[in-house]
Amino acid sequence: MRANSEKQRKSFIEEKLDKIPLEKLSKETKFSNRQPKKITMRDFLLGFFMMVNSSGNKSYRDWAIKISLLIQDTVSKQAIWKKMHEGQIVFLKEVLSYIMEEKIGNRINVDLKQFKNVIIEDSTNIQLPDKLHAEYPGNANWKKEKKKAILKIQACYSLTKRSFIRFAITSFRENDQGYSQKILEVVKKGDLLIRDLGYFVLKTFKSLNKEGVYFISKLRKEVNILSRKDEQVIDLAKMLRRRGKLDIEVFAGQEEKVPVRIIALPLEDKIANQRRRKAKTNRDKRCRPSKETLYLLGWEIFITNVERGTLSSVDIGKLYFIRWRIEIIFKSWKSNFRITEVPRDTNKIRIESYIYCMLLFITLIQVYFYNYCLEKNKRNNGDISLLSLMEYITNNFELIVQHVLAGSYIDESILIKQINYYCRYESRNDRANFHQKIKKLG
Repeated sequence: MRANSEKQRKSFIEEKLDKIPLEKLSKETKFSNRQPKKITMRDFLLGFFMMVNSSGNKSYRDWAIKISLLIQDTVSKQAIWKKMHEGQIVFLKEVLSYIMEEKIGNRINVDLKQFKNVIIEDSTNIQLPDKLHAEYPGNANWKKEKKKAILKIQACYSLTKRSFIRFAITSFRENDQGYSQKILEVVKKGDLLIRDLGYFVLKTFKSLNKEGVYFISKLRKEVNILSRKDEQVIDLAKMLRRRGKLDIEVFAGQEEKVPVRIIALPLEDKIANQRRRKAKTNRDKRCRPSKETLYLLGWEIFITNVERGTLSSVDIGKLYFIRWRIEIIFKSWKSNFRITEVPRDTNKIRIESYIYCMLLFITLIQVYFYNYCLEKNKRNNGDISLLSLMEYITNNFELIVQHVLAGSYIDESILIKQINYYCRYESRNDRANFHQKIKKLG
């Protein structure tokens, strides 16, 4: 690929940003009411992306320098500072929504056609400067003099489309259970929702049943399971000792009586014993486990409203494993994209500006570029590790952009060849990687 035209002189991210009506969104959100004289919205965002992937500070000055390199002129740090107002946050939210509303990416190669969409929801926390504790209060149980500030990001990820379909920024005190019911704003009839115990609310499961949404969740240990026949509480430990495994239709909750399947799959002894040792060493004496609790720690126990004829108990266990996909994504946010490295001398607007810009960058890379690499790597069955790819891109991001600025290019075929070589999953005999797990479901 040679630099003979303006189109060729653009990097992958530049091309994607050019497809978003940034100036239009800027005017509609009142972020900017006039045509930019020097800094376009595209350069504003691209300059941020370059800044966060450099070894320098995350200051207005550093941001201005990166934009200056892009436009081949000088930009003052005051020009960036003037853009730090509520209108910018609204603008960034709109840009993020625009990206997520697009139908992007190929469908995952898994035989789950009975579901319209497979959605994973999870959250992650980011420690903030203590002075922001009023806007983003931490744990209410901490001593008042500590006043820690923690921001929580709620994320919904479509496994089917390989894209995020919702982000929300809240304080740490808006916990996952309190946020649980809001999933009804996202899911639709025929979707499959996979969430962890943090979102376990029987009222929400009841609502999902009513809306025709399928779900898979682990069972919260204090929830009573009732027989469908006589509505008597079932002793799970006693039943499992007798049967060895479990896949039956029951009611969940003494009051709510949510109709579900309960599935219990035995864990490997090594993992089960690790869980039991951890439970026994809990410092809180009130949490000392009973014999029944210790026994049940040797099982993975799920509830679902998916019929047995649609997914077997083993399939349910395999699908719940895929929830770790979003854990991998969060890990890449923190280790590769350094989303936790927020500016320390800052305010609420600057924090939210940083987080939303980071989410835009992450979405562009983890959705567009990851899918693009999978498409180019089809002959190798798309066996690309998300973590390895994110590490490769972030480690070489500025080098790639500098080549564009200099008018020279890393040939696309060479880039794909390197990604295929350095970013593929390693073959292991002791455990299957994510790609292998996915193939087993197909």
